[in-house]
Amino acid sequence: MPILSDNYVKSAVLPAGRDELIIRDSKLAGFALRLRRKADGKSSSKTWLVFQELPMRDGKRKRRKIIIGDFAVFPAEKAKAEALAILQAIEKGDDPAAAKAVKKAQPPFEDLVDDFEKSHIATKKPETRKDYRGRIRRNILPYFKGKRVADITGEMVRDFFRRKRSNPTDANRSLAVLSVMMGRAIELGWRKDNPCIGIKKNTEIARDDWLDERDLPQFVKALAEVEGDCGDLIRYLTVSGWRVSEARLLTWDMVDLQKMVARLPDTKSGVSVRALSTDAATLIDRQEHRVGFVFSGRKGSQPVSYKRLREVLHSICTAAGIDQITPHGLRHTAATWAAVSGAEAHELREAFGWKTLAMTNRYVSKAESLGRRGAQRAADAMNVLQKPMADVKEFGR
Repeated sequence: MPILSDNYVKSAVLPAGRDELIIRDSKLAGFALRLRRKADGKSSSKTWLVFQELPMRDGKRKRRKIIIGDFAVFPAEKAKAEALAILQAIEKGDDPAAAKAVKKAQPPFEDLVDDFEKSHIATKKPETRKDYRGRIRRNILPYFKGKRVADITGEMVRDFFRRKRSNPTDANRSLAVLSVMMGRAIELGWRKDNPCIGIKKNTEIARDDWLDERDLPQFVKALAEVEGDCGDLIRYLTVSGWRVSEARLLTWDMVDLQKMVARLPDTKSGVSVRALSTDAATLIDRQEHRVGFVFSGRKGSQPVSYKRLREVLHSICTAAGIDQITPHGLRHTAATWAAVSGAEAHELREAFGWKTLAMTNRYVSKAESLGRRGAQRAADAMNVLQKPMADVKEFGR
């Protein structure tokens, strides 16, 4: 009997006229290689086995084969280590074959994705569904595909999380989605714990893109040159501070121009009734059609596409000679200027559709900071206390 090594297995072939051959290892009793002719009649499969001897009631012994795996997946040393672990378990009275069968019956991660789509994602709002599916498709599934749900460990999740460190926010959101999926796996009885618990999330830096007192006039001037539905949608986002999806998907049946309000039935924070400013109401009223979507280049049949919105906004910023701003940055702009103009926290909450005051306090704090900076600039310029000025030195003379 030979020593089963990688070199030996690579050169092993079936003898002519044989469809199967078992080759035992000379050093590890019970460890073997099976050669079996494939359907093409030429090549052969090479599979690692462990033979288990089972005692019978009549005193005889029955041999059972436990399959480790194919040589293409298990090199000789790896297969031998697996065989040794199985043989040691047999020595202790365990049943490795039964354990292997149970493990094989455990659902793969792809089954959890399918169940999660039907049981959880399908019940969410359109924007949330899009977000969940995108993170699963881009981040989660490529890493965990092919793994058994029960085999996913905390270390695997930490490794997955570390690999996404270049985008801290995306990593945090993906971890949150995975954690909900693991919770669903526990409900199904596919695992007993959530491997995402205890993993510290990344510190996120809040986005702060907005049009300040220097950029806003240039932006408004360039925006004035843009006509049509997309131009009006950008104007509406700028004056209202609505979320992009809320403005894009606004339909005429949600609007009451006489009362200057819009009733949004399905926002991020639930049903929301928004007061309309005079400018916002004017932008709505000047649309030529009165059915379907308010901002539409096709007489209400379809909303302005998000892709087109981004393209037009990009061209406006370029024409204005300012840094690019996202559509959501227009929401930051409206909220910041409202706070700077003296709007209180509860007014911001109602105007911009936030559920709590947590987000509004961010803009109130920014307004206070801007106010203090402006006040200090005025005091420094007037210098009524006659504080000594910094020395000015000239070089090169």
